[in-house]
Order: sequence, then C-alpha cells, then structure tokens
Amino acid sequence: MKNKTQVSKDLIIEPTRTTFGIEFFFEQRLLRFSGDSYPENAFDFFNPLLQWIKKLVNHSRIPVFVEFRVNYFNTSSSKYLFQILEMLHAYRSKGNTVSVTFFMQENGDDTFETWKELMDELELPFEKLKE
Repeated sequence: MKNKTQVSKDLIIEPTRTTFGIEFFFEQRLLRFSGDSYPENAFDFFNPLLQWIKKLVNHSRIPVFVEFRVNYFNTSSSKYLFQILEMLHAYRSKGNTVSVTFFMQENGDDTFETWKELMDELELPFEKLKE
C-alpha cells in the first residue's frame, strides 16, 4: 500500500515582489529558490514550505537537488532558510543524496556571504556557479 504522506508531485509557489519563487519538480528531484525574500510575515510564507519539506524528508528516500538563484533575503528569511537547510542536512546525514548549488548573481557578493554563513554553520557542502 502506498504511503499517502509521501511527496510525489510538483510544488509551485509563485514569486511576489517580496517573496521567493519556490519550485519542486518531482521528476527531476529539483527544489529551486529564486528571486528576493523579505516578506512582512515570514512565518506565514515559510511555514507551509517547512511542513512540505518535513513531509518530503520524513517519507522519501529520493535524491534532492537544491538550487538557490536568489538575489536578496532578509534576516527573518535567513532563519527559515536555515531551518530548511537543517532538515536537508539531516536527510543527507541519513545516507540520502542532497546536492546544493548556489548560482551567483551579478553584484550578489553580500547575499552569497550571508548564505555561505548558513551553509558553513551546518557544514553542508555546496557548489557555487556563476549565472
């Protein structure tokens, strides 16, 4: 019998002026963050995503490829990104494949440094590519 809680379809969260676009393409196992994130209420934006990722990592064994194509995120967004990355790190620690790539935007040095601090704190390997 198939586990009803297993994530087996795409997730699309359309970007707004103040929130990331977030896509998970199940067939490609690709989780992509793009754009900017400085929502007025970060909890309202990120909590459904955190619940979805929790379901993914608790009920799947699939490889996950994560792309960050972000321009800017504020401090409250970074706290939620840390939680997301922490869940993916735990998933990886259980022997699952997690590959993370940060696509460097033009003039994105500050954003990359902030993001790199999150990754270093988790000791999560990643690849940095120029767009």
